Amino acid sequence: MKHLVCLLALSFANALAGANPKTTVQRLDYNLSVSTLGDNAFVVNDQDFFDSNTLVVKMKDGTVVVVSSPFENLGARTLMEWLTKTLKPTKVIAINPHFHRDGTGGNAVYKQFGAETWSSDKTKQLLLDANKMDQKVAANFYKDPTLKKRILASPTMAAEHTFEMKKGKEFSFSGEKILVFYPGPAHSPDNAVVYFPDRKLLFGGCMIKPESLGYLGDADIKSWPNSARKLKRFEVRAVVPGHGPWGGPELIDKTIQVATKALN
Repeated sequence: MKHLVCLLALSFANALAGANPKTTVQRLDYNLSVSTLGDNAFVVNDQDFFDSNTLVVKMKDGTVVVVSSPFENLGARTLMEWLTKTLKPTKVIAINPHFHRDGTGGNAVYKQFGAETWSSDKTKQLLLDANKMDQKVAANFYKDPTLKKRILASPTMAAEHTFEMKKGKEFSFSGEKILVFYPGPAHSPDNAVVYFPDRKLLFGGCMIKPESLGYLGDADIKSWPNSARKLKRFEVRAVVPGHGPWGGPELIDKTIQVATKALN
């Protein structure tokens, strides 16, 4: 047992130091995996849909905060079943960081499980505007007929609660706060980040792109470097991107470099 505790502690230390911390705790159905980021903090990775990440954090009062979402219902249901069984939350709050499916795709399932869903007003409006074509457009990204079918069977749903995008939102859980902050357009017009000050943990979402900017269909490349620079205000030890491995504050710096280079 002592050896296991030491290994987990080392894994967390590596994560905070910016090392590749993908130490898998558990593999779930539908190519989801759960990795430990720290004390009651986990990243659920969806390999079927672009190596996308959902952050799950159990707060001190027993509330579980879910930031982002799997793309579709089967992945979201698998996440929520694991979360309910493993973390036994007193309440679940799900935050949509932007309007794409890798931010909102699980809302219908979240609602079925009694979770409270939140997004900015801008995210809700963009999702509603895109909703009629969303399933067909998203399905066209995949050649695998099974993945197409999963998307087509999962209509998107807007969050039930909203906040003003430019003002952001602060949540408090028995004194432990989290901040939802809008730094400006980058990957999308509405990409927000979620910061956990007590843990120095930042979900940077799809605006964190340390290798390449990726999908640019709704991007504002001109604004991206400055929006990313605004994340430097946060003291961070761990940064979780929307896709791929997490690391330390260097992911913000690398994103600024990549976005700046894209302007040339």
